[in-house]
Amino acid sequence: MTVRSTVANDAMSTLMANEHGDFWIGLQLPEGQCTNNDITLRGYEWVTGEESIRFSNWKGNDSACTQQCVSVSSDLTWEERPCQDKLAGFLCEYNFNKTCEALPADTDLSILYSTPLGFQGADLRSLPPGSTATCSPSGFKVYCSSKGDWTNGPWDCQIDNGGCEHQCQMINSQPQCICPPGSQLKDNKVACTEIDICSIATCEHICVPHNDSYFCRCQDGYDLDTDGKRCRDIDECKMGQVVCRQDQVCVNTPGSSECKCKPGFKEDDGKCDDLDECSSSPCEHNCINVLGSYQCSCFEGYSQDSKYRHKCKPLCFDIECPAVDCVEKTNSSLMDCDCYDGFVLDTRENGYFCVDINECEMGTYCEQLCDNSFGSYTCYCHDGYSIDSDGYSCVPEDTEEGSGTTGVTPVISVLVTPTSNYTVEGGTILTSGALLGIIICIVVVILVLVFLVHHVLKKNAKWDASSDFKSSGAEEDVCLQQVSTSKYVKHSSFNDILKT
Repeated sequence: MTVRSTVANDAMSTLMANEHGDFWIGLQLPEGQCTNNDITLRGYEWVTGEESIRFSNWKGNDSACTQQCVSVSSDLTWEERPCQDKLAGFLCEYNFNKTCEALPADTDLSILYSTPLGFQGADLRSLPPGSTATCSPSGFKVYCSSKGDWTNGPWDCQIDNGGCEHQCQMINSQPQCICPPGSQLKDNKVACTEIDICSIATCEHICVPHNDSYFCRCQDGYDLDTDGKRCRDIDECKMGQVVCRQDQVCVNTPGSSECKCKPGFKEDDGKCDDLDECSSSPCEHNCINVLGSYQCSCFEGYSQDSKYRHKCKPLCFDIECPAVDCVEKTNSSLMDCDCYDGFVLDTRENGYFCVDINECEMGTYCEQLCDNSFGSYTCYCHDGYSIDSDGYSCVPEDTEEGSGTTGVTPVISVLVTPTSNYTVEGGTILTSGALLGIIICIVVVILVLVFLVHHVLKKNAKWDASSDFKSSGAEEDVCLQQVSTSKYVKHSSFNDILKT
């Protein structure tokens, strides 16, 4: 029985809106009876045997005494016709305690519903328990339970194979879909797909399926490593595979290589020209551009920073000098100052000063002898020793075999600068004060030597004259003549006096 009320008739109008043809509605005239137009069902009965009805919509008033059945068309009117006629289908009424509402519409998905009543559709509004919905293209499936809600697949294996495409098994009281060998479950947990062996491979570059396994390959410019999976870059430059111009160098790149100008040069119209680095003022003081590079130098009274060669630091040629680069500390009245190499900062009431560090007093900078200088110190050795290459140690000098004597080794000094100081390579630093002292000492020594030589010569001359006088036996009186300093008087020789 289907159409027994206006509500059922309205529902049927919705179902028939897009349908064409006639459909049986479950009314039939019992055999041996004739129609009676005075009653609502005209003598017809529902196939369930009931005759109750509160609604009818007969098309005409024809009478018949043969076995007849009732059909409806899109206009929903009831029409009597022989039960042997072939129609488009049946309209059946089913009653369920609970049903599942249609899934929310999604423009990216299409949903196909399948009911246990044997029909399918994509635009069903309400689904009876036991219905399934399949989403495309994802392949996800849901099942309408007796509670009127949707359950994700897989569900009970006894119902439509749990929604599984291949095999459904209950594992630990939970349904699970099983795929055949060589296949694996898709993300929808119900459908199977052929296993992509490369999806689980660990190739760094390219995976190539081979039978039931795979092998790895590398992109151009790479070689396969010994593990058969990783790829290592081929250095075409080292292998000599790339020939560059004479003014270029080969530079290896990942998977390839290229020819570039040498450092300090730039490409210009197909050739490498020297880059003038000094144009960007990289040096704090002086900059000298050289072929392919540049050199920094400092003004007089400055030296290059040992760490940052493009910077210059002032030199101090005294035991102490004012501190440099002083800046105020944050939230403090004190200053942060820098000191020259070999000097230590001394904070005083009248300012900040850099005081020379006397490394020689520490006794740890030289193995034997030490000479302190402003901002540095010099290690040297006793006779018979020479300074080692480390600038600290003294090593015995070799003696000539068979001579029986030991040569006297001159004092060899090597300038050593503390680790934190700047050292000028290739020479010994002499301050202007030290140089002046050396010059004065040399002059004094020369004057002393001249005085001594003059004194000795003068004494020898007097001794020789006295000896000659005594040996002659002369007893004459010696005449002495007074010499005036006011005018020039010719002095007689000693022999002339004796002749007088």
